[in-house]
Amino acid sequence: MGNSNDMKWRVGVIVLFLLNTQMVLFIPSASAQQILPGIELECSTSSIVVQFDEVDSNNQIIECILTNDRPYVEEVALEYISEYIDTSGPGSLTVEGNSDASFQVIIDVDNSLIPQIYELNITAEVISAIGIPMGFLTEVEEWSIEIEIMEYTTCNVNYGINSLNVEGGENALFTASYNCESNLDRELVVELHLVGKNANAESTWASGFNVISEKCTILISEGSGFENCEFELTTPSNIDEKYEGCLIVLDERTMIAGSCQNEDSLEFIVNPKENGIINGVGGNISVLDDYNISEKQVMYFGGSFLLLIILFAAFFRYRR
Repeated sequence: MGNSNDMKWRVGVIVLFLLNTQMVLFIPSASAQQILPGIELECSTSSIVVQFDEVDSNNQIIECILTNDRPYVEEVALEYISEYIDTSGPGSLTVEGNSDASFQVIIDVDNSLIPQIYELNITAEVISAIGIPMGFLTEVEEWSIEIEIMEYTTCNVNYGINSLNVEGGENALFTASYNCESNLDRELVVELHLVGKNANAESTWASGFNVISEKCTILISEGSGFENCEFELTTPSNIDEKYEGCLIVLDERTMIAGSCQNEDSLEFIVNPKENGIINGVGGNISVLDDYNISEKQVMYFGGSFLLLIILFAAFFRYRR
């Protein structure tokens, strides 16, 4: 009973003090301004969209303001409530009478959060007025913010080499390391693109260029995925001049690759086949590599054939 009477007495003293304060300061009637302590909370936004593939999107700053329309100073406690969103801000602020105070709430969103809407509640409560505890007399002010996490997947490739050179008709072989980060578990097919050196984007491949390697798939789980993809590409055997371009490894989300300069690319050069040439009567003789005939062999057989012709000619001339 003693504690109850003491509490009532304290409340009565506080109310009388506040009434007297208003009268001294010529404050309008109670209908125009409340007597008991209170605070108003307002923030710059009630919704945020987080795109992790945008720079600094996971770090957001919210501007908030506390307004005290009472004629006396108030101490206000602040709290930030969210199950998954990390926040930081002041734990309390002192707000002078008939004034306001601004503060910032910094939101740090973990990029592993799955795509959905999360809620953050910011609360403000007057805990003292002119140094007298007031928590038992005031209501909690609240501001709710919806934070929408969007799906994101970012990937990059490492070729391990700067350039790949082959001869026409020779298969091009290389391995590319492909890794991804995402807030969604998924599978992606990794594909090979061929772009000309000065082309603005990928176009129809020239005849003779074909991918014959097996399909490569990357599995993204718990935020990341990694795969070493092996690629094999045929090249045309009948090219007359050097082909210059690039190879670009991208996942299935990109249908057409951009230019070699704008994409993470591997320089790719296909040189014409080098044919053996000998000079003989009546012109040049080309030796096909397909028959594994060297220039020395051609010279040997050619010389032997010429010697036989000379011997036959000499024999018939002698017979006459």
